[in-house]
Amino acid sequence: MANFKSYFYNEYRIYKCYGSFTWTKPSDIDEDKPILVHVWGAGGGGADYNLTNQSSGGGGGGLAVKLIDVSSLGSTETVTVGQADTGSGVGGTSSFGSHCSASGGNGGGNSAANNGASGYGVGGIGIGGDSNKRGGTGGSGFYSDSNNNGGGGGGSAPAPYGVQNGYNGGSGSTYAGGGGGGIGGQGTQGNYVGGAGGSSMGIAAKSESPSSYYANQPGASGLFGAGSNASSNQMNYTTYSGTSSEAHQSAEGEPIIDANNIYFGGGSGTGGCFYVQSTYHVEGKTTCGAPGAGGGGAGKSSTYNYIQDGGNGGTLGGGGGSSAYSSGGNGGNAGGGGGSYVKIYHTNLSAKGGEGLVIVQYARKFS
Repeated sequence: MANFKSYFYNEYRIYKCYGSFTWTKPSDIDEDKPILVHVWGAGGGGADYNLTNQSSGGGGGGLAVKLIDVSSLGSTETVTVGQADTGSGVGGTSSFGSHCSASGGNGGGNSAANNGASGYGVGGIGIGGDSNKRGGTGGSGFYSDSNNNGGGGGGSAPAPYGVQNGYNGGSGSTYAGGGGGGIGGQGTQGNYVGGAGGSSMGIAAKSESPSSYYANQPGASGLFGAGSNASSNQMNYTTYSGTSSEAHQSAEGEPIIDANNIYFGGGSGTGGCFYVQSTYHVEGKTTCGAPGAGGGGAGKSSTYNYIQDGGNGGTLGGGGGSSAYSSGGNGGNAGGGGGSYVKIYHTNLSAKGGEGLVIVQYARKFS
């Protein structure tokens, strides 16, 4: 693999919204330094059970990383950012001119071939780069009867610099959706309580009580910030009407993106649970992931969950899966959306994948 840290750059451009754009080669570009391009495809959307009998999370977009000689560049190059998928198709392909591209991830309801791989929610892959990596696969859903299904968490996009393929979303299990994948780890499996999202670094989230709906799954810390904390679903019996749910601390960590660095170092989202205790509804909140990390999955302790959705993924992270009649979380740029159970009672319930992402780094000769 090429050494992508061999050159010092002083300018960069980011393209993160769906569409076609023009990058113009500066007249004073340093011709002795190839430009460095990162191209991520768009994420696949999460499926719902009625659509596929799968409820899988969407796959993360692929990644192509390439050093491109200035002599091979045109005076302008077309930058394409892929469009997010909504569940039954495939995320759009992103590209930098004809030099390299990255396909989007399959939606959770699409098992068609995707450049050499196939399956519900399989990730896209980079094409034409010096390093080409595949996005993570969306977690599988779970179905037992009409009241017992958790959608799988969305798969993550690959880590920056093309070091490895993306991590998968967590699978849905009894009553709960899985957590979305991050660039440093996969989302955890849901079980009553939704699964926690995967972090931006290799610290695994750990459930406080994986088979109980009283204690939720906290997020895992990232390189630049902590994961979201977990709250309780217990009732506060001093008033018999309140809850003792702790105030949530959101996942922390900001990206570092400049002319020479691309780091997404956020913590992951918490898995939550909707619980009916006596005649009262109690929630342990699901939260979103910070950049590079996945959102938490939503769970339930009883038949219905209308109010709590899966957490959204941060940039490159997958959205968390959901349970019952709530929606999965949307993927961050290039991340897959979380799967959900059903959309009989709601419309537009399927979680979207994230749009593609293109980052261009280069050097200019300033006088």
